[in-house]
This record gives sequence, C-alpha cells and structure tokens, in this order.
Amino acid sequence: MDLSELLPKEHVIAVKSNEKQLVIKELIQKLQDLGKLDNADRYYAQVMHRETLENTGVGNGFAIPHVRTDSVKKLLTVFGICNEPIEYESFDNQPVKYVMLSIFPTLLSTKYLYLVGMMARIFSNSEKRDKIDAARTPSKIYPILTKEAKLYFDSITEINKEENQIESLAGVPSSDLDLLIRLDQLYRLLDSGDKSEALTKKINELRRFIDNRSLSYYERMRQKCQNPFAILEKNTCGGCHMVIPPAEMAKIKGKKSLSVCTYCGRFLIIV
Repeated sequence: MDLSELLPKEHVIAVKSNEKQLVIKELIQKLQDLGKLDNADRYYAQVMHRETLENTGVGNGFAIPHVRTDSVKKLLTVFGICNEPIEYESFDNQPVKYVMLSIFPTLLSTKYLYLVGMMARIFSNSEKRDKIDAARTPSKIYPILTKEAKLYFDSITEINKEENQIESLAGVPSSDLDLLIRLDQLYRLLDSGDKSEALTKKINELRRFIDNRSLSYYERMRQKCQNPFAILEKNTCGGCHMVIPPAEMAKIKGKKSLSVCTYCGRFLIIV
C-alpha cells in the first residue's frame, strides 16, 4: 500500500502554531482549505471533545488527534510538523513534534487503525525519528515516511504469512506466560555475560516445561524486539501503544490461553 493512499503529499505541512489547541485548529483548517471538508469549527469541536475523553499524545513526540464521524465519506488525514515541540500531556510526559490529525467514517476504522499502527511503529524507533527530525521540512520528511510506509507494509505482509503460526497459540494455557517471563529473565542474564553452567542448566530445564508452540513464537519475537512482552492496560498495548479494538478485546478477555497484540505481536500481560 502506498502512503499517498492514506496521506497525500500535500497533506504534510509545517504548522505555525505553538499550542495544542491552535495546532489542531490549524490542521483542520488545512483540510477545509484543501476542499476536503466544510465547517472547520464543527470538526474542531468534535476533535477537542474527543481529546477531553482521552489524550492522544501516544509518546515519542507523536500525537494522533482524531474523530470518527459519518458526516465524512473518506479517511481524511493531515500531518503537521511543529516548528518547536509543544506541550501535549502525552503519556510519556514528552512534548510533541508531530501531529497527525484524522477524521474518518465508521466503515473506515480499520483503514485508520492501519495508518496509526504504521506511524506509531515508525515513531517508536529512535533512529527513524532522528532521520525525520533532521529532515525538518515537509518536502524532505514525506519521502522518508513513504519509504518507511513501504517497509512497514512489507513487514505486515510477512506477519500475515505467519498468521497460522500465531493462530497455533490457541489453546496454549495462560500459565505458559509466567514460564516465558521467567525464561526471558534468564536469557537476559545470559545476554549480560553470565555464561555459567548453572544458568544454562536452568534455561534448558525451564524450556522443557513450556509448550513448543509458545516457545517457538517467543524465540521469534525475541529476535524481532527487545521485549517480547507488553502490559495490556486500559485496552492499550504497552509495547506499541496501540488501542486494541473492542471486538479483539472481547476475544482476549474470553480466552484462557495466551494472547498477543494484533499490531506488534507481543505477548500481552493483562492487569
């Protein structure tokens, strides 16, 4: 999927405002100026009401103000680059440099979640953030986002090829999660330089008690990310900071087996 299908080049702009509310108003006004919507004040009120329910500063200098409304027929997104970081009360208490505002109908919620998942993945990587920070202008940032969007889509395609492997976790008892966490702690000791025979023996003994399906999945995830586990709190994955859709949450809560995040693949620790 090409980024232009979700975020056209002309929708990436430098914003002049230096306060959260003013940045959001400026982005909505841009959509109106582009002829994508009318009555900018109406949509501004809707977005700001959504902000009172849950702050959309997802961390790493990135925010995703949005509203779902059937008064539009398409996914409308505009990406703002702040001249200076703005206070946003993000969950990580860090100021925001980039604000992606979206307005979309209910039927396109999945498309929106794909876009947010992709952008959150990009901004969760410090090296990629540094590249974007160094680029500074819309004309230089857009090619970077386009390249990263393609890489993300390719990685999602690979994940989809492994869906059967993820589905194979169905029926693996949730007690395996405790064993996997203990195993991960032992591996971290090994990675830190402890090569003792005693540690190796503990690892091998623990592996014998873990279901081969969950063990294989854990080992793949350990190669992909530093921490294969994430806390699920307030319907949000603590690893990728994505909100789990209600339908998926219902499945997770109804399971007595292992659950993984549908976005990043981490094992979910439910608190």
